[in-house]
Amino acid sequence: MRHGSGASMAELFLELIVEEIPARMQAGAEVRLAKMLREALAEHNLGGDTPKTLSSPRRLAVAIADVCAQQEAQNIEKRGPRVGANDKAIDGFAASLGVARDVLETRETDKGAFYFASINQPAIATKKILPSIINTILESFTWAKSQRWGVGRARWVRPLHAINLIFDGEAVAGEFDLDGAHITYGATSQGHRFLAPNAIALSDAKTYEANLQKHFVIADRNKRRELITAQMEKLAQKAGYQILADDGLLDEVTGLVEYPHAIMGAIDKRFMALPREILIQSMRHHQKYFALVDSRGKLAPAFITISNMAADTARDKVIRAGNERVLRARLSDAEFLWEQDSKIALTTHAKKLNEMVYFEGLGTVAERVERISTLAKILAQKLSVASPAPAAKLCKADLVTGTVGEFPKLQGIIGGHLARGEKLDADVATAIAEHYQPVDRDDALPQSPLGCVLALADKLEMLKSFFRIGKKPTGSGDPFGLRRAALGVIRIMDEQKFDLDLAPILGTAQGELLPFLTDRFYVYCRDKGFAHDVLRADKSAGFEVAARLQRLDALAQFLNTDDGKNFIQAWRRVHSILAQSKLDAPQKINPAHFHDASEEKLFTAFSKIKTADALTAMPTLTAPINAFFEAVKVNDDVAERRNNRLAMLKEIDDWVLNFADFSQLEGGTRGDDDDEMGL
Repeated sequence: MRHGSGASMAELFLELIVEEIPARMQAGAEVRLAKMLREALAEHNLGGDTPKTLSSPRRLAVAIADVCAQQEAQNIEKRGPRVGANDKAIDGFAASLGVARDVLETRETDKGAFYFASINQPAIATKKILPSIINTILESFTWAKSQRWGVGRARWVRPLHAINLIFDGEAVAGEFDLDGAHITYGATSQGHRFLAPNAIALSDAKTYEANLQKHFVIADRNKRRELITAQMEKLAQKAGYQILADDGLLDEVTGLVEYPHAIMGAIDKRFMALPREILIQSMRHHQKYFALVDSRGKLAPAFITISNMAADTARDKVIRAGNERVLRARLSDAEFLWEQDSKIALTTHAKKLNEMVYFEGLGTVAERVERISTLAKILAQKLSVASPAPAAKLCKADLVTGTVGEFPKLQGIIGGHLARGEKLDADVATAIAEHYQPVDRDDALPQSPLGCVLALADKLEMLKSFFRIGKKPTGSGDPFGLRRAALGVIRIMDEQKFDLDLAPILGTAQGELLPFLTDRFYVYCRDKGFAHDVLRADKSAGFEVAARLQRLDALAQFLNTDDGKNFIQAWRRVHSILAQSKLDAPQKINPAHFHDASEEKLFTAFSKIKTADALTAMPTLTAPINAFFEAVKVNDDVAERRNNRLAMLKEIDDWVLNFADFSQLEGGTRGDDDDEMGL
C-alpha cells in the first residue's frame, strides 16, 4: 500500500552522537542506517524515498525530506490460525488484535481455510510512530565489532551518547533503553570536541550542516574528502611536488577528522637513502601521513599530515614539529634495522628459516620453501621459464630480518631490495619482490615470468598444504586467506594468458582442491559479468583458466545469438522427451528402421558434425530437429521405430551435454506442451 498522493510531507532528521566510530566503518554505517530507516518508513506507508546521509568520527545522521506527516487511515487484514485449530490459539489471535472472536472471518486459501481479521486503523500522526521505528532500528543495528560500556549490557560500536530526532521542525519525545543504556531523545548536537565544545540547538536538517560548520565540524563525508584533497594539492603544488595517490589512506583520514587542515612537514635527507617502501610504510601505516613525489616520480623529502584543528600559524608550527619528530624516530629505527639486515647475505638469512615454524603440522618455513621450489620447477618447465631455483630458495629469506619484523607488509619487497644490494641476478631480485602478488583482489600482479611462476608456486603450496591438514575455509571463515590465494592463482593465469592445466600439478590434492578452485573461478567469472546459468552449464575438465574463460566467453556469445537461442529451443525438445520416455533397452541407431525422410535427414546432419566444433555445428541441427518432431511421433506404437528414434535423440542429447549442461540455463528444459513435443 502506498501513501496517499495528497498526503502532506515533512522533514525527518535523525542524529546519533557516538564516541569515535572507527574510520573504516563510517561509510557503510551511513548507507545501512539510511536503508533501514527507508525500509521502516515504507512498512508504515510513510514515504521517505530521498535520504541524505552524513557522518563524522562522532556522529551518524540521516535527513529525509519527503516523509508523510501522518499515517493515513487504512484497513489492515491479518491471517490467523487454520480453521479447526484449538480455541486457545484462535482466542489468542483475536485478543492480540483487540477484536472479538465472533468478528473473525473464515476464508479459503490455496493452503486451506483460515481465520482472518479486518481492522480499520485510524489515521495516526507520524511523530507518534517514530520513536518505535528508531528504537527498533537501533536495537537491530549491527557492526563488525561492538563493545559494552557503563554498568549495562548494551553493545554498540562505541558508547552511544545522544539521539536527536526532529520531525517537521519539532523535537520528537522518546526514550531508548538498550540493556541499561538509557537515552532520552533530544535536539542538541555537539560541535568540535576542542574548538567548539558547546551544545548546538537543532531545528531542522537544512541548517544542520551550516550550524556544525560554524562549530568546526564538516558533517558531510564527501565534502571533507574533497576539502582534504584540495588542501593537499595546494600545498604540494606550491612545493613543486605531487601527492602519491592513496585512496585507502584518503578514505581513512576522512573518517578520522571532523575539521581537516593539511600541514606539510619535512623528512631528514639522510633517510631518503632507505628503500622507498620503508619510507611510505612508516608514513602511511604508522602515522597516516601522505607521501609526495617529484616531477620524475621520485619520493620527495616531505609529507602531508591532516590535522583535526583549524588553521593557526603558531599551532601549525607545533603540530609540524611534533609530526616530524615522531617520523624521525620511526625512520631512525627503520634505518638501523635496514643497515643491520643489509650486512647479512640472503643465503645466511635463509638458514634461519629452519628455526621458524610455518604452521603446526606443516613443518618449518624452510620445509615450505622446499615445497615451493618443487612446484616452481614443475611450473617453470611447463611454461618454458628459466630455472626458478635461485629465487625460490631465497624467496622467504627476508622473513627473519628485523626490517620485515617491523614492517610485515613488506615481506618479499625487502628480500628483493636485499638481493639487489648483493648484486644478485636482476630477475631473481624481481621475482622475490613480486612473489606475494597479488596480495588482494585489487593488487597488482607480478609482471616478470619468473615472478609469476614463483607467485603461483607460493599460492598453490599454501592451498595444498592447508587442505592436506584439513584447514579449509568454512562458511565466511577463511583465517589463512585461502580464497584470496585461489583468486590470485586465477588472476595470474588469466591475465598472463598461461596455457596451463593445473589439475595434474595438484596431484593427490585434486579431489578437494579442484572443486574449491572451480568455485573461486566461478566467483571470478561472475565479477567479470558472466551469467550464473552460463557458469552452471560449463562442463570444462581440468583447470586451464585461460582456455576455460575463452570457452565460456564463446558459449555466452553463442547463447546470445538467434542461432544459439533457436538451437537451445530445439535441443530442449530433444532433452524433454528423453526425460519423459524410456528406451526398452540400450541400442545403436539402425538406419534400416527409419520410417520417415526427416529421420534420415536428422541422422545425416548429426553424423556430419559429431567431431566438429560444437558451437559452430549446433545451429546446423536446429532445422532437422524441428522437422523431425513435426513429421513423426517419437513414441510410436511400433517398438523398433520408437526405440530407434529415442536412441538417435539420446546420442544427440549426450553429444550436447558432453559439451555443456544446457539444462542449467534459465528456462529449464521444458519447451512446448506434450502434443507439440512429438509425444
